[in-house]
Amino acid sequence: METNRGIHVQSDSIDMVTETGAADPVADRPTADLDAHGASLVVKDLRVKYGGVEAVHGISFSIRPGGFLTLLGPSGCGKSTTLRCIAGLEPPSGGSIEVAGETIATVSRQTPPEKRGINMVFQSYAVWPHMTVAKNVSYGLRGIPKDEIRDRTAAVLDLVGLSRFADRYGTELSGGQQQRVALARAIVTRPRLILFDEPLSNLDAGLREEMRYELLELQRTVGVTSVYVTHDQTEAMSMSDHVVLMNEGFIEQADRPREIYRRPRTEFAASFLGHANLITGVLDAAGSRLTASDADIVAVAEEALPGSAGEPASAVVRAERIHLGAAAEGLDNVWSGRVEHVSFLGRYLDVMVRVGGVPLRVEVRDGLPLEEGQAIAVGVRAADVHFVPRAERPEQ
Repeated sequence: METNRGIHVQSDSIDMVTETGAADPVADRPTADLDAHGASLVVKDLRVKYGGVEAVHGISFSIRPGGFLTLLGPSGCGKSTTLRCIAGLEPPSGGSIEVAGETIATVSRQTPPEKRGINMVFQSYAVWPHMTVAKNVSYGLRGIPKDEIRDRTAAVLDLVGLSRFADRYGTELSGGQQQRVALARAIVTRPRLILFDEPLSNLDAGLREEMRYELLELQRTVGVTSVYVTHDQTEAMSMSDHVVLMNEGFIEQADRPREIYRRPRTEFAASFLGHANLITGVLDAAGSRLTASDADIVAVAEEALPGSAGEPASAVVRAERIHLGAAAEGLDNVWSGRVEHVSFLGRYLDVMVRVGGVPLRVEVRDGLPLEEGQAIAVGVRAADVHFVPRAERPEQ
């Protein structure tokens, strides 16, 4: 495995059981009677260059048949470029892409997009307004018997809950209904792989949340392998079997959502998911105690950071894991702080507390009496402190 900036992620970090031995949920998923079959996907050392600029820097990942993998990251990180390479809409500058063991893309040879057995759902839905819902969905089934077209179209429309809208036109549908049409059209041809390019970003917040669950249930029912691109961490965390977190064309971390959240490997991974406080400092000889740069905080963690004794590091502390006031008493880490700001956010209070020169964001239950300027104890369990190196990227 390489240790340079062209980070490789081993296949079994994606498609095998985790170190804890947890079974992969994909194996137990039911499938609908739609004759759909998901395929494995393997991306090896993929590179994409535009002139002298390399947008994707030798990334590798894989996914089992029927899995749901999300490429997550900020705008410009290379996730959509990677998706377009898988679809055949962009040529790779290096590396290879395999679907079901078949190489479909290298620098010297590319399988045409229409022959890859891959469908794509775009952000814009691409629903033809001059066609009915049924015609939109069945468009890709030309060349097969009419009875089969009718039956497959009806089955998929029923699956996405659009049977009663079969004769409506695209202009007569809401955004959520158009998205369901796009999903039905992607499923009806029974692809080996479906790619989703930020498909929910045009929907309002409430409908987006509803469609997240509908899309995931649909994917589980059909059993088709799916690769999903988004910059929305909520979508990635709630929908994915595995997440590939990207930044500036590199993979920062690839793992199950819960593992990335609880055990980020880089400062970027810690900051991008959830509300993380990063306390910078230097680790002790055991690698389990960090003294902050201004010495106002000494943070103790349950797990040491191997190979980093005496090295610069950051302690990652999630906002919801910090306790204030009486709740901080007796915890492994207790610091003296001062409340700087309190915001009411319904289910909880969003509190900014300063410990020495370090500002900490805290989420606590509503009802805790807090005032700006108030001196208060700040506590964190050692199990809720996680160390990451301060280096640009850890070795992988």
